[in-house]
Amino acid sequence: MDCRPDRPVLFFTDRKEAPGLHVCMMLKNRLRGDARVKKEALSLKSAGWDVTIICWQEPGVADDEDWNGIRVRRIRYRSAMAARVTGGLDSDGGTRNLAGRFLSALRHSRARRRAADFFRNAVCDLRLLSKALEAKPDVLHANDLDTLLPAWAASRLCRARLIYDSHELWLGSARYLRETGFVGRLRDRLVERRLIRRADAVIAVTPGRIGAMERMYPGLHIDLVENCPYPAPDRRRSSYLDDVLGGGEGPIVLYQGAISFERGLENLIDACGLLPRGSVRVVMIGPDMTSGILPGMAKARDVNGVLSILPAVPSERLPEVTASADMGLILFQNTCPNHYYSLPNKLYEYMMAGLPIIASDLPEMSDLILRERCGVLVDPEDSGAIAGRILELASDPGLREEMGERGRRAALERYTWPDQEVSLLGVYARVANRIGPR
Repeated sequence: MDCRPDRPVLFFTDRKEAPGLHVCMMLKNRLRGDARVKKEALSLKSAGWDVTIICWQEPGVADDEDWNGIRVRRIRYRSAMAARVTGGLDSDGGTRNLAGRFLSALRHSRARRRAADFFRNAVCDLRLLSKALEAKPDVLHANDLDTLLPAWAASRLCRARLIYDSHELWLGSARYLRETGFVGRLRDRLVERRLIRRADAVIAVTPGRIGAMERMYPGLHIDLVENCPYPAPDRRRSSYLDDVLGGGEGPIVLYQGAISFERGLENLIDACGLLPRGSVRVVMIGPDMTSGILPGMAKARDVNGVLSILPAVPSERLPEVTASADMGLILFQNTCPNHYYSLPNKLYEYMMAGLPIIASDLPEMSDLILRERCGVLVDPEDSGAIAGRILELASDPGLREEMGERGRRAALERYTWPDQEVSLLGVYARVANRIGPR
């Protein structure tokens, strides 16, 4: 099956020219908070690519929309069948139909959850594939391992090229290993092992993760495109968090990102119980991935009332949030290779905003922070040490200013998205030169 219309073969070397070429980017999230995919899409659009993004539905947002000249197509993640089955449950836990009674009996079963996740992912893959075939792309861009299979299938059916953009060490992620059953892990391991060498290009986000992947797949060439932010030439203090918190005493200590396990947040919550009232204001902002467990823990243990948990904001608003804080936190625990080799978006975003950083003593992060002298390291398992580092910086505005300024200067000189854009478009130019007759 060839789903692409006839067009001439295109060869080009100028990264600003990609006439008539169409890329379809696949992801399994709602796009709203995915700053990396948005930056990549905008860079490709500015270089002349026709860009379509296929992602999950988002409440209150149209399924098909134009976003900055980029087509966004949204699909259902949860099937209509699942909705009908869930509809068999009354709000008070009673049942209305046989399916509802069956679900009620099994809803705490791990086997049921694993089977439901496997089925839901299979249905989602088919929907991604269907939308990709409608788009008739020249290049499929798989964002993370969970989209590699449908992207590869679409590339085969459309005779298109395939780029695999590995944001995470998926098979070495604690959250993935915790939430995925044996069958799902086996499927994903086979998918990556069989398909990664069939991609026309493979991208990863940190040198450490590239090294880990090269050890898994010897001889594989992997391109580095890091998670750096757009440059912010003017350093301006925002009032966002002050306004949301309604004022208060003490500097603001910010954690931004998913509120999830293995990120040291349980220990941060305990540390908040050791911080004197009025000494600092600690803020977590991001989507809750724990079904209320960590917010509930915070409510029970934050005896001094220094911690606030705020809902996620769109990635476009995050720089304003970051610029309203005084310190940035990254407390990833060494529970998996994915964390061990992590250089998260928030690290560069804190630097760009001029925030001194309190971070876990893990190789990738510690190397950068010590090299740029833009923060301090801490054992993320030690709540007392976390509280001590927070109070140390809170009590020394001059030290905070020096560290923040060094980090900001380094970010502007060495860690901006335009530099990464050159690498990304270089990958695309190389792949585009391999596009043949349709």
